[in-house]
Amino acid sequence: MTEHWDFYPLRVDNKPASTFVDLGIAESAPLAHLPHMAYVRLHMNDPRPDGLSSREEFDALVRVEDALQQALCNEGVGYVGRCTTNACRDFYFYIANAQGWDARVQQAMDGIDDEYEFSCGTRPDADWSVYFNFLSPGEEDRQCMENRQVCAALERHGDTLTIAREIDHWAYFSSDERMRAYVAEVATQGFQLRVARDDVEGERSHCAQVWRIDVPAYDEIDKVTLALFDAARRHDGDYDGWECPVEAEAQDRSEA
Repeated sequence: MTEHWDFYPLRVDNKPASTFVDLGIAESAPLAHLPHMAYVRLHMNDPRPDGLSSREEFDALVRVEDALQQALCNEGVGYVGRCTTNACRDFYFYIANAQGWDARVQQAMDGIDDEYEFSCGTRPDADWSVYFNFLSPGEEDRQCMENRQVCAALERHGDTLTIAREIDHWAYFSSDERMRAYVAEVATQGFQLRVARDDVEGERSHCAQVWRIDVPAYDEIDKVTLALFDAARRHDGDYDGWECPVEAEAQDRSEA
């Protein structure tokens, strides 16, 4: 598959969950030669009280994942993601031939099955609906993933992510009226307009750049950006990320 993987939290059947997914394969999926979805469900031995994986079991779970990939993945089997919830970790694959999957998994788990209870199965899924409708993040989840990436970039430049500073945000709209309505709405939340443009190429030719003083911390920036994301969507627009100065000895800028 690809090297572009990321994780995001969610809820599955109203329970906490965490998904780790190959985002890069979405550009070429569905792959016609892999028309079957296959899975391996591992029942964790030492989950957290909320049903997610624990630090104590981390190494063991990595060992199982590595063993499955090494034994199963080839031109006819692609590993696309995993979901952890309700004291289970489900590994998802797309495969060319469903026949014999159970036997292949049993062989891959040889030496591990005495440590873990597991089950496996397949189903036809030529459209890769499980990948696109279950494993892949939604738009808001993608924004939170991008937020983490920007925060990590700031840290790499020496930022402590504890200092409040001006943070700029961009959103794009199809008309001046919708853009102005968005600016008026977010102004009630303390955002100020820095630049308004109407010369952007494409269908959404109007851009509003707004700013507010906030702390770009992992546990705070999602609330800021998702409020703007929702406001832009209410006015038929697209929120397009944020940028702020690095608060470190060497000043720089990072953006999403």
